Amino acid sequence: MLDTALLPGFLAIRSDGFHRAVPAREDSTTTRCGGVGLVHWGVTPIPNADRRHPTLILSRVVRRTGGRVSDAEVEEVIRADPGSLTRLLPPFAAIAGDERGVRVVADSMGFRHLFHSPPGLAEGVALSSSALVAATAKGAHLDETAVGVQSLLGWQLGQRTLFEGVTKLQPGAVAAFDDRGVSITSARIRGEEPVDRRTAVVRAASLLRESLNALLDDSPDAVLQLTGGMDSRLLLSAIPTSRRYGLRAMTLDVPGKGDVAVARQLAARYGIRHEVRGLAEVAGVDPAEAWELCRAEATRLDAMSDPVGLAAQRIAERAFEQGVRISGLGGEVARGFYYAGRVVDRPFARNEAARLASWRMFVNEAVQPGLLTEEFAGWAREVAVDEVHAALEAGGPEWFRATDELYLRHRMQRWAGSTDTAVSAQRIVINPMLDPAFLDIAMQLRPQDKARSRFLGELQIELDPELAHIPLDGRPAPAAFAHPSRLQGVGQALITAKRTIRKAAQRVRRVDRAPAGGEVLAEKVVAHWRENPELISGLSTLHFIDQEYVQRVIDGVAKPRPSAVAFLTNLVVATGADG
Repeated sequence: MLDTALLPGFLAIRSDGFHRAVPAREDSTTTRCGGVGLVHWGVTPIPNADRRHPTLILSRVVRRTGGRVSDAEVEEVIRADPGSLTRLLPPFAAIAGDERGVRVVADSMGFRHLFHSPPGLAEGVALSSSALVAATAKGAHLDETAVGVQSLLGWQLGQRTLFEGVTKLQPGAVAAFDDRGVSITSARIRGEEPVDRRTAVVRAASLLRESLNALLDDSPDAVLQLTGGMDSRLLLSAIPTSRRYGLRAMTLDVPGKGDVAVARQLAARYGIRHEVRGLAEVAGVDPAEAWELCRAEATRLDAMSDPVGLAAQRIAERAFEQGVRISGLGGEVARGFYYAGRVVDRPFARNEAARLASWRMFVNEAVQPGLLTEEFAGWAREVAVDEVHAALEAGGPEWFRATDELYLRHRMQRWAGSTDTAVSAQRIVINPMLDPAFLDIAMQLRPQDKARSRFLGELQIELDPELAHIPLDGRPAPAAFAHPSRLQGVGQALITAKRTIRKAAQRVRRVDRAPAGGEVLAEKVVAHWRENPELISGLSTLHFIDQEYVQRVIDGVAKPRPSAVAFLTNLVVATGADG
C-alpha cells in the first residue's frame, strides 16, 4: 500500500537493480541516465532539448526574495552551477539527469527532504525523495539509535533516518549519483559576521517588504495564515496598508488558544477577508478512516514525524480552500526559541544538554512509560541525550548560539521541514522568514539582541508602529518587547516562569501535550486497532516493544497517548507491518 500515499518524487538506483521495489504507479516513468535508472512519479519534467535526461522540480515553491524563478532558469542553473539554487526559498529541491547519471540539490534549510546511500558504497546504492522507498529498494533495516531518538523527540536529529544506510541529504548540499556511486558536495560555508541590532532591523524590514510585495504580485489570492502571535503579525506588517484591504487570511480555531479573537480584530481593522474554521470535523471521522489517514501521513512523513497531528490538521483543512499560503514559520530562531534564564555568553557541558532535552524537548513527543521494554527505554534516553549533546556541540562552543543552531538546523529541518514536505502536494506554503537572507540576519545577531523577542519587537515597530502597539494573544504588544521597562521585564519573566512551570508539570505527570485534534484522532485509531489487531501484530517482531503493553492496548486495558499512537503508526509503516 506504500505507493498509494507517496508524494510526487523519484527513485534513482543502479540500472541493474531496477527489478527491486520500484513503486508501481500508473503515472511513473522510467529513464536511464548513464548507469543509473531513474523512475519518477507525479511530477512532470521541465521541457528541454534532451528529453532522454529529465530535469524535475520537486517543489511547488520556486522563488527567491524578489519573486518567482522560471523553470527555464532552474533547468539552466542546475546543469551549470546547482549549488546556487540552494538560495531559493525553502522548501525547494530539483534533480537533473545526463549521460553520466543524476544530480540533486536541496534548499539551504534542507526543508525538501531528499535521501541517499552513504558515499563510496559499491552495492545497494539509492537516491530518492522518499526514505521509505530508498529503504525498500536497499532492503534496509531499522536503525535502533534513530528509533530511540524518535521515541523521545518524535522526530530525528541531523541527517539520520529510521533506516540503516539511508541518510538525509544535508541542507544546501548537491548529491551526484553515477557509476562511482553517490558523492556529496557540501553546502558553501557562509561567514556570519556580527551585525548590530539596528542594522539587522533595517535590513530585515526591507527584505520582508520586498518578499511580501513580490509574493502578492505573483499570487494576489495568497492567504495569510493569521494567528494571535508575533510572526504572522510581522508578515501582515510587511504588507503595505494599501494592499491589506481585501487581503485573504485564515485562522484555525484551536480550543484553549486566543488566536481567533486577535485575528478577527486585525481583520476588521484593515478590511481583510478572514475565514475561521474549527476542529469539529475530526470528531466525525470513523475509526477506519482515522487509521487510513494516519497511515497515509506516516508514509508522506517517511515515518519520521507526527502522523496523528498532521492527519488531524489535514481534516481541519478540508474546510479551507487550498492554494498559496503565507506562513510565519521561521520567526522562532530570531527570538531564541530555547533560551532560558540570563542570556550571557558561556560554555556548556553534557549535563546542560540533558537538562534542555528533558525539560524542553522530550516533554511533548516522548512515548509513555511501558510501551518500550525497560532495558531499551533506559538505553534510548542516554543515546538521545548523547545525540542532542552532539548536535549542540556541532553548533559551536557557546551555549545560546548552539541552541539557535539546534533549533534551526535540527528541529526546523527535521520536524517543520518534514511537515512542509508532506503537505506540499496539497498546497503551496511560502515562509518568508525562512528566506536564507533573513536567516543570515538572525544568526548574525548576538543572542542578547534576540532574547525575549527584543529584535522582533523592534522589527515590528520598524514595519508598522500601529500594529506594534496592539497586544498579542495572551502577551503584551510587540512594542513592549522592543523597549522593555523594568516592570515589563518582570512581566515577561513571569510569563517565562509560567511556561517553565507548565513544562515541569507535564514532565512530572508524564503527560504529553497532544496536537490540536490529535487526542480525538488517536482514540479512533486505537479503536480501529482493537477491531483489527492484525494491523499492528507485525510489531511483535520488534524486540524493543513491550508486547504485553501492546496486548493491553488491544484488550482495552491501556490507553496510549497520541505520541505513542504516532510512534507505533510510524513503526507499522516503516516495517511494512500492515502488509
